[in-house]
Amino acid sequence: MAVKGIPSEMKLLIASSTGKHIELETKEVYIETDDGDLGVLPGHQPEFYSVGAGFVKFKDKEGNEVTKLLFNGFVQIEPDVVRIGVQEIYDPEEVDVSSLEKEVAELKERLASLSEEEVEARQSVEAEIRMKETLIEKAR
Repeated sequence: MAVKGIPSEMKLLIASSTGKHIELETKEVYIETDDGDLGVLPGHQPEFYSVGAGFVKFKDKEGNEVTKLLFNGFVQIEPDVVRIGVQEIYDPEEVDVSSLEKEVAELKERLASLSEEEVEARQSVEAEIRMKETLIEKAR
């Protein structure tokens, strides 16, 4: 039973920079953000979060629970829509852990070659290493 003024469903929109998109109506969404786990129901107050690497779970129109792994983006919540924009959307089993481990090793080599004065470059590389290591951890 819907409460007057509060929607009973909400739209979930997920887009990645690599062209993968999800758009559907759902009754609940669960998201791992950089600030912690978040459950979203229709009528949720507007909020904005960042996502380094985390899972999103929702039910499709047939009622099946779907889990995707998100990498590097944001979540915008409104009472009737959840928008997620990320660099990449993965099915958890499709993450290529060995390739990511090679990328992390290369980033660590790059970090070691940067001087202490290159503060911004060091911070950027360190942040990318942390996100990719988190993605690896979640994919395992």
